[in-house]
Amino acid sequence: MGTRPFRGLYVTNIAANNIEIYNAINPLEPERFGEFGGGNLNAPSGMAITGNILYVANAGAQANIEIFDITDPRDPERVGEFAGGDLNNPNALLVVGDILYVTNLLDFNVEIYDISDPLDPQRVGEFGSGDLARPNGLAVIGNILYVSNAFGPNVEIYDITDPTDPQRVGEFGTGDLSNPIGLAITGNILYVANFTGNTVEIYDITDATDPSRITEFGLGQLSGPTEMTILGSLLYVVNIGDNTVEIYDISDPDAPVRVDQFNSGNLVSPFGIIFAPA
Repeated sequence: MGTRPFRGLYVTNIAANNIEIYNAINPLEPERFGEFGGGNLNAPSGMAITGNILYVANAGAQANIEIFDITDPRDPERVGEFAGGDLNNPNALLVVGDILYVTNLLDFNVEIYDISDPLDPQRVGEFGSGDLARPNGLAVIGNILYVSNAFGPNVEIYDITDPTDPQRVGEFGTGDLSNPIGLAITGNILYVANFTGNTVEIYDITDATDPSRITEFGLGQLSGPTEMTILGSLLYVVNIGDNTVEIYDISDPDAPVRVDQFNSGNLVSPFGIIFAPA
């Protein structure tokens, strides 16, 4: 008998100090497969992947980044850690080429690591001090990096033509956002999770340095939305307030339609979400 088809989806469990594994071979009905990280993780939040390496931010007292080998996405193996001493409540992670960005919530900046050797990241700098107030989410389009500013509340815009020396070029969302956290991009659309507003805001980023608000969605369905991820025409929104992940059809990216949710009773203060490589 052959191995059952598998499409890995990981969700961090802040309160349980682990990561839940779902098989999303049917992306509308992810099924719980298992968990990992217990004993190594301390309030895990954001995640990022490069090749077969998964980075997980430990937002709790450990304040570091754990490294897992996900060559077998069903059975991640811990292979190291880094950044202890650099971070103070790390949240979101984003890989851009050989650079890893980490939002440093309580130090009000973003740390920069060179991951040319993915098992031995090297700190190469930081940015955002003076601009950022509790930075949370990260997203990139071309040479433009967006950083959600929870206490702005807004989204800061940086030019990362030189990825080790981001330059601030603007901001947006003031007046629309309430404790923004996760960011996700599809085409020329940016979604911003409005944590205390219990919505997701939609922006047109055709002009990446001058986003324009289109509308919002999710009111009445979302409860403390945190991070998001996109697979094809589906948007997954982590709902920390009711321990679920909401699924939206974004075939029309300006008008998402809720199609389902999942949790299998195993999510406890979920925060981050990411698909393993197919």
